[in-house]
Amino acid sequence: MDRTRLGAMWKQLKAARKDESLRKLDAALLRKLAKARSKSEQYIREQVSRKAAKLGVTSSAAQVIMGRQLGIGTAQAFGRLQPHEQQQVQQAETLVTADAAQREVQGKARGKKPQKLSPEIAAIGMLHDEQLKSRVADLLRANKHFDRAFREATTVLDSRIKRRSGIKKMNPVPLVGKALNPNPDEAILVVSDERPEQEGIHSICKGLMLAFRDPTHHELNDKLTRNDAIKFCGFIDTVLALVDGARVRPVPTQTT
Repeated sequence: MDRTRLGAMWKQLKAARKDESLRKLDAALLRKLAKARSKSEQYIREQVSRKAAKLGVTSSAAQVIMGRQLGIGTAQAFGRLQPHEQQQVQQAETLVTADAAQREVQGKARGKKPQKLSPEIAAIGMLHDEQLKSRVADLLRANKHFDRAFREATTVLDSRIKRRSGIKKMNPVPLVGKALNPNPDEAILVVSDERPEQEGIHSICKGLMLAFRDPTHHELNDKLTRNDAIKFCGFIDTVLALVDGARVRPVPTQTT
């Protein structure tokens, strides 16, 4: 086989792989991107492909990265990514933050006044849950009243458990007990089939509701600092990812 024919076959193979990758893009997020950019979906597909090639990630990961850069909610699309693709998204965000810090240092070296990369801005960029980020971003930038970030973050967790479990009205602690029952065979949201692990997540969520949600919803606390709020929101971000990744166990319908 001559080199010309071999090269043509290789190009066809690459094109086929590219088409297959682009067909896997999240349809809902694709529509949001097209609307945000006022462009066609085909144009967005091409841009996603270029970003994927530039960052060395899959097209699905590049689509989520693009959405986050445009401030579009990507929680569901991110949750559908494969573990290695989720890691690609997280690594890309880390590189962006590091690049911003490097530009700050270079600006100082040139004698220019750099834009300060504040801790709260960096923390917001590290949050992966889009709903949580949109709810607490302004609160982390505030100068006081950081108990509001605790209140909002626990409300997001409460709402997420209700939405994923299908339970509409129930107080936080009973909600956790029913949705994340320590026994995987009785839980609606199964984080792990291993009872000790399922029980651990149940205890964490129950503790969050008792120790943080209830107090901040009924009392004001001006002793909480920005650092307290940043660390707490980071932990809630991790818990939300576990809840999103839980398997929903069908609840058998009762017959009379």
